[in-house]
Amino acid sequence: MKSRILAMALLAFPALALADKGNYPMAGCGLAYILFSKENNSQGVQILAGTTNNIYGTQSFGITSGTSGCSEGGLFKASREAEVYAEVNFKSLQRDVAAGNGEYLNTLAGLLGVSEARRTDFFQLARVRYPQIFPSAEAGSSEMLEGLSRAIADHPELLG
Repeated sequence: MKSRILAMALLAFPALALADKGNYPMAGCGLAYILFSKENNSQGVQILAGTTNNIYGTQSFGITSGTSGCSEGGLFKASREAEVYAEVNFKSLQRDVAAGNGEYLNTLAGLLGVSEARRTDFFQLARVRYPQIFPSAEAGSSEMLEGLSRAIADHPELLG
């Protein structure tokens, strides 16, 4: 187990060496950028941060999507985050909409601009409108987002 941790730490060193010294910690952006303090650039914390980014591969996704503290000029614009999230998590979102709650639906609600205070109302609206959000068994993430967008347009008070 110790040799595996040492090997992962060694894999993190190239990322640490190439990291931009600007506004980012030594390990750069990605999941570790969110999890670990940006003010704490101690070597131990940054090795852990670099290892976290390498294990989960979040730095590449963050750079591509412009999320997780990575540059805003990624392949996907911020407006496309909901589309990407919906496509990647489609089955989980379908279950959450049917149940009228869940962590995937909560995250999507945030991406769609639903206020924290109105999330429960949004969840119930989504559950009630399930047949319109998923009009057929072949419906995909784009149909789901269109259905949710129509539901939100009918209830602008959900936005915040």
